[in-house]
Amino acid sequence: MARENRPQEKRVILLPQQLKVIAAENEVYIERGAGEGIGVEDKEYERAGAKIVGRERVYACPLVVRLKEPTEEELAMMSPGSTIMSMMHLAGNARLRSLLKKYGINAIAMEEIKDHFGKRVIEALHQAGYLGMQKGFELWRGDPSKCLVKVMGYGNVACGAIQCAARKFARVVILHKRDFENMREHIPGTDILVNGINWPMEKRGKVFLITRDMMKLFKKGAVLLDLVSNPAGQSPIETMHPTTLEDIAYEVDGVVHASCWSWPGLDPEGISRRYSIQTAPIVKDIADKWFAEMPEYIKMAMHPGLE
Repeated sequence: MARENRPQEKRVILLPQQLKVIAAENEVYIERGAGEGIGVEDKEYERAGAKIVGRERVYACPLVVRLKEPTEEELAMMSPGSTIMSMMHLAGNARLRSLLKKYGINAIAMEEIKDHFGKRVIEALHQAGYLGMQKGFELWRGDPSKCLVKVMGYGNVACGAIQCAARKFARVVILHKRDFENMREHIPGTDILVNGINWPMEKRGKVFLITRDMMKLFKKGAVLLDLVSNPAGQSPIETMHPTTLEDIAYEVDGVVHASCWSWPGLDPEGISRRYSIQTAPIVKDIADKWFAEMPEYIKMAMHPGLE
């Protein structure tokens, strides 16, 4: 298991309590300091049966598990034909797809692992919306009970934002698909506008629901909160680009923008526990059976690097 590489990213994908079941029958290597962001010491992983090693040794393993997408430097350390399992979001990331091909690395996209009902197995969607909405109120810097929040969408992420706003007694308006073409009418008077829709690939970079010229319709200090972070140029908000935990917001024409790649990272301990419980059984299935007998639900999330 690799340590995360992004600034201020404290989460870890597997905790010792769940990892010990995997280590009981498999050789497990943990990158030194992987859990220190949430106070999990290396010796706790050792007690769970893992070996603490350096970065290069981890990436030399046939299966590397981490939370966020790998960098080219990390993929270059892996052997052709080996596999990395992480959140990949390959549909909107042409560069990462090409890097996997370049180095011949197989990818198991965590977000594509689904149960028999088509529901994601590893996710924190509701939590992402809730935590993102909390940050939105902080950025707005006012009394939430006096805030008008408008939420685009009503899926899991949007519902997290709606729940958070309702609990803070904000006035909440949910915008449906029929409203999206008339955003000029919905922006005036809005204090926080939340995007919670998964923008279709065919519209990304071509169709914008909120355009640059609409910034003048917002009040100064209003917040645009994008909870479904897309690569630069792919958000339905023309002026939006991804932000990070380290630098979570920026302004355009007096309107605060935030589109964090890691909204769940605002609660590193809680989300690490959630992901670890969700991920451990899947990693055990892979490690115990490997590719020949890998369950079909995992194979469906596999992207071969060598074809």
